[in-house]
Amino acid sequence: MALLRPKHQRKRTKLRAYTTITCPHNGHQVGWCRSLCEPIDGQGDCGRVAPHSLVGRTQAAIASYKARSLKLGSDY
Repeated sequence: MALLRPKHQRKRTKLRAYTTITCPHNGHQVGWCRSLCEPIDGQGDCGRVAPHSLVGRTQAAIASYKARSLKLGSDY
């Protein structure tokens, strides 16, 4: 009856943030991002979250201030 039992499905795990993988741009195994790729939707070419695509609180505030001043048409 062992032949009728379904095979055990292997559980896939996600890539850990500290795993060293090969960077597609400089060809070396790096543990951190060197900001060489152009991120798409926050993901780098290696598949990780690209830290250079993240916008901090201060950067977001400056961007919204500039957009608001352009919308109002004033020279702040």
